[in-house]
Amino acid sequence: MRRKHVKRLAFVMLFATAVAMYFVACKKNIVTPINNKPATENNLEYSNEAKKIVSRIKRFESQLADKENVMREDLHVPIDSALLDIESLFNASYAFPERKYIETVKQDIEFSIDVNVENGVSFGDVADLYEEIVESVRQSYANDGIVNNKSLMAVAVEKGESRGGSTNVKVHVITGKVENNSSALNNGFNPFEPCDCWYFGEYGGTCDDPSVFGDAAEIIEDTINYYYGGVSVSKPGYRQLAANITRIVLDGSEFVDDDGNPYIYYHNINNNPPLYLDYLMLNYYFNREKEVLLTLLPNELRQNSLLPEMPAFLEVDIQGLIGSVGNTGCVYHKNYVTYCSVYEIPSSVLANAVDLLK
Repeated sequence: MRRKHVKRLAFVMLFATAVAMYFVACKKNIVTPINNKPATENNLEYSNEAKKIVSRIKRFESQLADKENVMREDLHVPIDSALLDIESLFNASYAFPERKYIETVKQDIEFSIDVNVENGVSFGDVADLYEEIVESVRQSYANDGIVNNKSLMAVAVEKGESRGGSTNVKVHVITGKVENNSSALNNGFNPFEPCDCWYFGEYGGTCDDPSVFGDAAEIIEDTINYYYGGVSVSKPGYRQLAANITRIVLDGSEFVDDDGNPYIYYHNINNNPPLYLDYLMLNYYFNREKEVLLTLLPNELRQNSLLPEMPAFLEVDIQGLIGSVGNTGCVYHKNYVTYCSVYEIPSSVLANAVDLLK
C-alpha cells in the first residue's frame, strides 16, 4: 500500500509540474509573441538635409489641403520661397528622375503672379499658381510627341522679370522616353561606332542623309543623359528626391585645355570648322563635353557657391547653332545644364510619385 501511495504521489507531482510548465509556456508566448514582420520604413535613417526638405514639402502640402483657412490668415511668403515650395512638391509628387531616358523633350511655360512691395506673394495666389502649373505641365507632357514609355523627369520653376506689381514665372518641363530594365554602365568608354556620322547641328541629319531626324548635338546629348544623367536609388526602402534645381547656360568657349582648345564643340565660322562629325569626333566631343558637365563646371560652381547642396547632374540640353558669341561668328554647341540636390529618403515619409497622366 505504501508503495502504491508513493507512486500515486509521484504521478500527481509529475502531472502538476507538467501543467505548471504548460501555463508558463502559454503565458510566455502571450507576453513575447514571435514577430516575423520586418522593421518598418519609419525607422530607416536619413540625413538632416533630407529631413528639412521633406518637412518643407509636407508643410506646403498641408497648407494647400487647408487652403481656405490659410487664406483667411492672409499669409504672405517671399516669392523665392514660394517658387521653391512649388517646384519641390511638384517633383516629389509627379517626377521620375531615377529612370533611364533614351531621349528627352524640353518645353517652357510662362506664368505671372502678383507681388507686393516687399516681394511677397499671397498664399492664395501661390495655391492658384501651383494648380495652374500642374494642369499646364500635364498638357505639355501629354503633347510632347512621345507615344510609348513616356515619363516626366523633372520641372524647374524659375523667377523671371518683374514688371509693375507682378513677376514672371518660368517653368521648364523635361519629359522623355524611358528604357525599362536598363543595365547601362557609365564607366569610361566610347559609345559611337564607325557607322556613326552626324552633322554638327542646326539643320540636322546624318552625313549621308540630311533628312534624318537629329544631329550630332542631340546624339551627344541623349548619350550623356542616358549614361550619366538622373539619379539612382541605392538601396531598398528608399526613394530619391530631386529639389533645388539649378540651370546653367554655356556657349562653349568657357572651358579650354592646355592647348587652348575648347572642351565643347566651338569653332570660329571662318576657320573651316568640322561640320560633319564621324564616330571619332563624336566620341571626342562626347568625352570632352561630359568632362565639362561632370567635373569642370561643377568644380567652378562649387568654388563660387553656386552649386546646390547634395549636388547631382540631372541632364543637359545641347543645341548645335550657327550664330554669334560675343563679337565672334561661330558654329557651336550651346549647353543648357541642369543640376539638382538629391536627397535619399525612406519611401514611407513621402508618398511615391505618380504619373501625371493617370
